[in-house]
Amino acid sequence: MKKIYLPMIVAMIIVASGLSKTMAATFDRESAKAEVTKTLDEMKAAYMARDADAVLAFYTEDGLFCGTDPTEFWDKAAYSKMITDMLADKTMNMNMQIDKLEIRVAKDGMSAIVIGQSTTDWSKPIMVRNTSHLVKVNDKWMIDFMSVALIPDNKDLPKITAAVK
Repeated sequence: MKKIYLPMIVAMIIVASGLSKTMAATFDRESAKAEVTKTLDEMKAAYMARDADAVLAFYTEDGLFCGTDPTEFWDKAAYSKMITDMLADKTMNMNMQIDKLEIRVAKDGMSAIVIGQSTTDWSKPIMVRNTSHLVKVNDKWMIDFMSVALIPDNKDLPKITAAVK
């Protein structure tokens, strides 16, 4: 029986190495980036249309969503309520100017990290950074993690710290 283990292990290594080469050969990073960009554009259009159902369709059911406040740590149900209420508020300005966008697709093409930095009316002069993790589910890119953070310039940190004391 022990004599069978070594050939089985060698066979599994050969099969596994062949599978990774096949996956790598069929993966096109630029196409995946274009798909993620298209998804982001569709999400922005849904936000601008204030269509909560369309927006929420881009988020996985088991996702984790974090806001700028330490208490803003939501599952999909809580995040859905917040998004629905926010989009129903007609006084809220939905226009954001994205100053920097970075998309990093994983080597297997099945996930991506998206970082967007923007200026908003509610946070000026401090920029906002939205970091999202997208996964490919049934050929659709969906967000399973998102975190929004204020990103002040380092030189302004002492002033901010003094202001909140």
